[in-house]
Amino acid sequence: MACAHSSLIIAKRFAPLSKALNGRSNNLNHELIGQLLGFIMAHSAAIGDSLESNELLVPFVIVENRGERISLEFEADTQELAVAKAEKKLTELSNDVDAWSYSQDGLVTLQDGSKQDVFFYKIWSKGMSEPLQAYQMYQKHPFKLIGNVQILNYTESGLSADHQEAFIAGLDNGISAHPTGTEKWESWF
Repeated sequence: MACAHSSLIIAKRFAPLSKALNGRSNNLNHELIGQLLGFIMAHSAAIGDSLESNELLVPFVIVENRGERISLEFEADTQELAVAKAEKKLTELSNDVDAWSYSQDGLVTLQDGSKQDVFFYKIWSKGMSEPLQAYQMYQKHPFKLIGNVQILNYTESGLSADHQEAFIAGLDNGISAHPTGTEKWESWF
């Protein structure tokens, strides 16, 4: 299958992570982690909205380090090779950067046994036990997001149920911080 990547510029519309992490290595900033997830969700949806029916999202990671934000894409001959390249890089990044957020195309099996397209996400910042994992179901053509994002390991990643409201507020802020997310988010449902 063909893969498509983003030509969108990664905006710096929410506070730099390095400032928000100051003194928080043992006390995770739930709102900020929600922002990272919301932003990559909006970025993935913006790319997904432009894909042809035979294209997949090229796996990518948005890296935050010392106030700088960059996007890395993992193109390869197959989606499996691209994901393997990305997974290797994520392990390396966790030793060197303040935070990262990752997205790839994937499938989940529904209760009736059918397969559903999803964007699969991983979010990590210093102090987390493991990366937060989540997915958002979508329909390719016409493009549409389906249901709410599904969080797979909230407490296992080190996040606290006591701070879910801050996490959700951050999620909304991350979506709003993305230039296309601000314009199109509601229309994608």
